[in-house]
Amino acid sequence: MKAVFQTAYGNSDVLQYGDQEAPEITANQVLVRNYASSVNPRDWLIRSGRYQLQFLVPKFPLILGSDLAGEVLKTGSRVKGFKLGDRVYGMKNPLEGLATYAEQVSVPARNLALIPGNLSYVEAAGVPLCGLTAWQALVDHANLKAGQQVLIVGASGGVGSYSVQIAKALGASVTAVCSGANAEMVKRIGAGRVIDYLQSDFTKENDRYDIILDTVGRHDLQRCAPVLKPGGYYISTIPSPKNLKPMAATRVRSLFSKTALRAEVVMVKPSGRNLQSVSDLIDRGAVIPLIDRVFPIEETAAAHDLSRSQRARGKIILDIQTPS
Repeated sequence: MKAVFQTAYGNSDVLQYGDQEAPEITANQVLVRNYASSVNPRDWLIRSGRYQLQFLVPKFPLILGSDLAGEVLKTGSRVKGFKLGDRVYGMKNPLEGLATYAEQVSVPARNLALIPGNLSYVEAAGVPLCGLTAWQALVDHANLKAGQQVLIVGASGGVGSYSVQIAKALGASVTAVCSGANAEMVKRIGAGRVIDYLQSDFTKENDRYDIILDTVGRHDLQRCAPVLKPGGYYISTIPSPKNLKPMAATRVRSLFSKTALRAEVVMVKPSGRNLQSVSDLIDRGAVIPLIDRVFPIEETAAAHDLSRSQRARGKIILDIQTPS
């Protein structure tokens, strides 16, 4: 099969496009003919050797990629719920081998969900990692309830744009933090208010929030505490010591006080069940994938460079092959 791979860590020029061995599957896995993937920040962190959990990354030759969207080619003997020809999407973590920048992907069946009928493969490829991160942060970690006040930092990016939409769909009032240039876009997808971080510091305003989801890692619980309501959550997507230590401490405090503030770090987990919940919102039209640009797989290096610039509005997609 054709794939994008690397044999050394470094800048985007270490990425190569060529032949690699097609994967085999185990009894609990599905083999997918992969039509599209997407670029996430952890891809270029892994590529450069700077990922926080680099020790979990597979050995060279390394095929990057977490998101996949394609068609079932084969199912393992213990797999139920999927059959040959099904349109499926999902994600893989480093411990599961990554390798979705490729024409074929082996993936645990529990990671997959059926692609909503209103999405193309290219659109679907932008959903799993970012949609799951948003869902798990807001629902699994912060126990989001209708009527709550939610603030999303980095609202125009991949995780941010899904977070705005999911929070709105679940009945929250959403405040978005992004550049003024992206204000209209995030309002269009559900933000009731937008704060331009170049003009205002939300931590110095009078509004209070039940949940602050920081998708870019520029804040921490200490900085956000003045604008959190009693019992509120600060959630980060960055597993840094300044976030992990407060997470442990506040979990203990919350056992003794319902008004204690909570810090959480969301480390996205593949979950077909969670992805189905996001799919249900997509089917309803409450969530739509926002796509910044689609690159052919041969131009993955350029896609990484765009992602690294942090100027993308929504997802960056890799078009791997034409559906058969």
